[in-house]
Amino acid sequence: MSNSFPTRAWARKQEKGWKITFFRVKTHMFLSEPTTRLVQYFKRHGFRATVVRFGLLVRRFLSFPRMVLFYLDLEDWSPSRCAGDLAASLSVEKKTSQEEIVPGDLQVMLSFWNPELTQRNLCERFARGAIIWLARWDGRLAGYGWTLVGSTVEPYYFPFGGNDVHLFDFLVFPEFRGRGVNPALVAHILNQMSADHRTRAYIEVAEWNQPQLNSLSKTGFRLSGAARKATVFGRTIVEWGSAEIQLAAVMVRVSGKS
Repeated sequence: MSNSFPTRAWARKQEKGWKITFFRVKTHMFLSEPTTRLVQYFKRHGFRATVVRFGLLVRRFLSFPRMVLFYLDLEDWSPSRCAGDLAASLSVEKKTSQEEIVPGDLQVMLSFWNPELTQRNLCERFARGAIIWLARWDGRLAGYGWTLVGSTVEPYYFPFGGNDVHLFDFLVFPEFRGRGVNPALVAHILNQMSADHRTRAYIEVAEWNQPQLNSLSKTGFRLSGAARKATVFGRTIVEWGSAEIQLAAVMVRVSGKS
């Protein structure tokens, strides 16, 4: 088991059943700096401007979608459990720099959404040591996903252990959806992370994204919680769901029982 903060918190949840409260207390400990910045903003701009600014930050926070977080202890992961998930027509390639991506694949990635943002993401993520995993269906680029060990690209919901791995920003192109590409790609990555002796894997999905939730239900990930986060005055504030029934509802939807 990892000695990271998330692992210790999960252990306490199992023993005492109050993981959400534990995280909330931990989050409140980080509020001193944002409070100081708010006071400084008040001194510079006055009471009315500060109230308007604070109200804007609150509205932005409440408008953020809630994410469902999952975890997997890789020491418990068995590669044999996903044998056959990678169909004969599907293969996966690991790329550690943009130079390793062939021009045709790069063009497909850039043209699918926002070319400038996609290019910026590629540069920033590779610079941080992230790896992109390309899934091919009969030789064609079908989708991809990212991993980063020991940290996250953006502030996360809790600190990472140095040997933990984050799986993020998975995409399957429309013409390849419905073929099991995403769970097979995730399973392949987990096999590699387990072989590399990583400790724990984390992944998150927007609460409204039913296809992704269904996909993760086929990979061995376990439900950790539901939360939303926002950066306020340079600090990341996390709000965790307070009702276990809400998490149970997510589990029911993931398992396909409703």
